[in-house]
Amino acid sequence: MTEIDGLVKPAIMTQVVREVVGRADAELGDWHVEAVDYHSPSPSTMSLSRVKGTTTWGETWSLFVKSIGSPRYWPLITVVPEEMREDFIVSFPWRAELEAHTCGLPLPDGLRLPRLFHADALGDDRVVLWMEDVRMGPQDWSLPRYRTAARLLGRLAAMRPAAGASSTPGPGLRPYCAGRVAHELLPVLRDPATWEHPLVARHADASLRDDLLALAERIPAFLDALDMLPQTLVHGDACPQNLLIPADGSAEFVAIDWSWPGAYPVGFDLAQLLAGLAFAGVTEPGDLPAIHAEIMTAYTEGSGGDPGEVAFGYVGTSLLRCGFSALPGELLDQEPTPALDELFRKRMRLARFIADLGLRFSAGF
Repeated sequence: MTEIDGLVKPAIMTQVVREVVGRADAELGDWHVEAVDYHSPSPSTMSLSRVKGTTTWGETWSLFVKSIGSPRYWPLITVVPEEMREDFIVSFPWRAELEAHTCGLPLPDGLRLPRLFHADALGDDRVVLWMEDVRMGPQDWSLPRYRTAARLLGRLAAMRPAAGASSTPGPGLRPYCAGRVAHELLPVLRDPATWEHPLVARHADASLRDDLLALAERIPAFLDALDMLPQTLVHGDACPQNLLIPADGSAEFVAIDWSWPGAYPVGFDLAQLLAGLAFAGVTEPGDLPAIHAEIMTAYTEGSGGDPGEVAFGYVGTSLLRCGFSALPGELLDQEPTPALDELFRKRMRLARFIADLGLRFSAGF
C-alpha cells in the first residue's frame, strides 16, 4: 500500500475523475497507484504518485498526486544544523505550490499551471494536491526553447513586480547561504581531500578551488547587492525539468513545482534555467556560453528591465544557488563508474563557468 492509497477518499476521487473526463455522471471503475521517482526533492515534497484508472463506461483517466507538508516531516531534516532547525521548519514556505494555484496572480500567454482539481488539507501541516497529469511532447531544449522560456520568465517578472510590503527582499537566499552553503557545501570545498579525489582532480582546473573560496568570502557583499536590485515575484525553481512542454499545444510550458514565494531580484529565475539540465548531466559544458547569452538577452527583452540589473541578479543568484553546489560532493563516496566520471566532468565545467561569471561581477566589491 502506498501513502496515497491511505489518503484516497472515494467521494473526492469521483468528483475529480468527473472533472477529468468531462462527465458529471462518471463513476469510478478500476484504478491503481504508481509511485513517481524523484531526485533532490524539496523539503516540502512528501510523495509523488500517478493515479490511473477507467470509469465504468470504459473512459481512461490519469491524475498526478503530490503530497506536500512541513519540512518537519522531511527525511533529510538532520542536514539542517540543529541550532537552525526550528527556524527552518517554521519559515520554510512549504505551501508555496498551493498558493501559486490559488493566489490568482496573472501569468503571461504561453505559460500556464497544471490544472488543480482538488487540494485535500489533512490538518497536520500536510496537503494532498490532485492535479492534471500533463501529457508531454518532446522535451527539446535547443537554444530557441531556452529563448522562449527566458522571454516568458521575463514577462512573468514584469507582470508580478513586488510592491508595498512584498517589495522587501525575500529571505530565501540568506538562510540558504547561512545554512546549506555555510555548513554543508563550503566545508567540502575547503577540504583538500575533495580536490585530491580522482573524480575531481581529473576535471578541475588548478585555480577553481581558490576562486570558489574567494567568492565565498564575498557572499555577504553579493547578498547585500542583490537586495538593492528591483524585486519581483518569481517561480523560484524554473529549471527545464519544471517547465513541461505539453503535447496538446495548450501553452509553451506548463510550469510545475513553484517555490520560494516572496520578492527576489530581477533575473533570479534564470539561475535554475541555466543550471537545471547541467546539474542533471545533460547539458554539454561547451553549450553553456550560448545558453547564458541567449537567456539573459531574452529575459531582459521580456521583462523590459535594465540589462545590467538583470545580469547581476542572474549571475549573483547563480553563484549563490548553484556555484558552490556544482561540485557534487555528495557523490564522492560512490563507486567510480564511467557515467559518474562523465557527470563530474560536466559539473566541474559548470562550476568553472559560474565562478568566472561571479569573479567578473564581483570585481567592483
